[in-house]
Amino acid sequence: MKTLVRSLPFLLMLPLACAKPPADLQARLDGWIKGAPGGVAVAWVDADGTTFHQAGKFAADDPRPITPDTQFELGSVTKVFTALLLAESERAGKVSRQDPAAKYLLPANDPAQAALAPITLLSLTTHASGLPRMPSNIGANPDGSADPYAKYDRAALVEALRAQGPGATVGRSVAYSNFGVSVLGEALGAAWGGSYADALRDHVLGPLGLKATTLGLAGLPPPTDLAPGHVGNRRVPNWTFLACAPAGALRSSARDMAIFLTACLAGEKAPLREAFAATLQRQRANEDSGGAIGLGWMLTEDAERSVVWHNGATAGSHAFVAFSPKTGTGVAILANVQKGSEDLGFALLGAKPAGPVRVIVKNAADYPGRYPLTPAFAINVTEAKGQLFVQATGQPRLALREVGTDRFAVSGVAAEVSFERDGEGKVAALVLHQNGRDQRGPRGELPPAPKEIALPAEVLAEYAGEYAASPQFAFSVVVRDGRLSVQATGQGANPVYASARDEFFYKVVDAQISFTRDGAGGVTGLVLHQGGRDLPARRTK
Repeated sequence: MKTLVRSLPFLLMLPLACAKPPADLQARLDGWIKGAPGGVAVAWVDADGTTFHQAGKFAADDPRPITPDTQFELGSVTKVFTALLLAESERAGKVSRQDPAAKYLLPANDPAQAALAPITLLSLTTHASGLPRMPSNIGANPDGSADPYAKYDRAALVEALRAQGPGATVGRSVAYSNFGVSVLGEALGAAWGGSYADALRDHVLGPLGLKATTLGLAGLPPPTDLAPGHVGNRRVPNWTFLACAPAGALRSSARDMAIFLTACLAGEKAPLREAFAATLQRQRANEDSGGAIGLGWMLTEDAERSVVWHNGATAGSHAFVAFSPKTGTGVAILANVQKGSEDLGFALLGAKPAGPVRVIVKNAADYPGRYPLTPAFAINVTEAKGQLFVQATGQPRLALREVGTDRFAVSGVAAEVSFERDGEGKVAALVLHQNGRDQRGPRGELPPAPKEIALPAEVLAEYAGEYAASPQFAFSVVVRDGRLSVQATGQGANPVYASARDEFFYKVVDAQISFTRDGAGGVTGLVLHQGGRDLPARRTK
């Protein structure tokens, strides 16, 4: 079913160019993008109107300057729009947030309805559904694909929901899930009697007057002014979507994001005002990252200057959209380079991001050890100042949060671990609870940690550069604060520590990096050793 698109108030369609952003906004923007192959566009909104700021160009081989109308991939900022569609659908009586998603995606008499009933629309938008970050049937390595979501359709999504939904630990903790928000969007489209794309256009984008905001759907030609993404200095293809569109498919411009932010701050004068108000209501604490979650939005809950925000990233682009209801200011930062702009965005708003709450476990010393679940997969449990951490083979270190006696939720992952004790009360084994499965591992000793050594500054400088493992995956190595920092495609930068010349190790993940040299002694590449695998990468010019 479709409805007539409501008209947008004239004031919101023509943001005034007399806003008062921070005086050094342009200087900060120039410094942030300096040396990058692409560009960045910023929209600043306050009570006086809107101003636009931009720097850089489309690409090294495309000298077109970035403008307020340049199109960028928004990535996970799309989730905010999907949440707004949920709120508007509820206002219109099409759904209740407490409805199971299966109600709209499966036949009414389907035997799976009962098992999937706990996965509600609310649990999906607050990342509390217990569904993992990605559906298991999307492929072994979607993050390594040039266009990972292009062929993943609704039938595959429903199949994954049937397979993984019954074992989900709904409501136990927050675990960020593209899978979950994709299910939410498909369910909302079905509730309106059509597709997610139609429902979003008719009930969110249209009423807000966002004419330059569209979904990057597979099979459709991209806009001519869509900025190409960049990983390091390399151009990468833009992403396209089918069933996962609700989680990350939107493309937009700084000008359209200014209209959106103006509506976010307009209160009773905003189109979709009831839906906007619903999305800003606190739904639950974000125990692992700090702050809280509304419908889609992240909330810092700072008493002095709270910020409502969301970020997003694709293979070669990054977006950050945030506003402060208390100060009436908002900012959108859109870039076609793979570089986080969260620190810049919060600083422009005069605020700070929320931090995770430190969780102290009284008997933390009981649990550290190595727990092999299979001959090739083990979980190491460590303790630091009363906090517990787990690190599985080939994965990053994650904090644990106590949810019961000898039972803990794993930070940011839809998984829990519990511990078994022997007759003397000592911890003897660990059980991993994930995806409806229980895997047990007996306790053993932790392997010795590598010893850190200091290398001269001139030696560290030899390693700095870009290293390509594939056309879509690369490492950027820089010297920062007297040590090396390594950033892989789609990941944050992390320090590595020398154990010998050309040999380094991570502390945040069980992984090591070896640098290779040619006959003349020049550094020519690196090899990542992780999870029993070796991934070579060639140094690029």
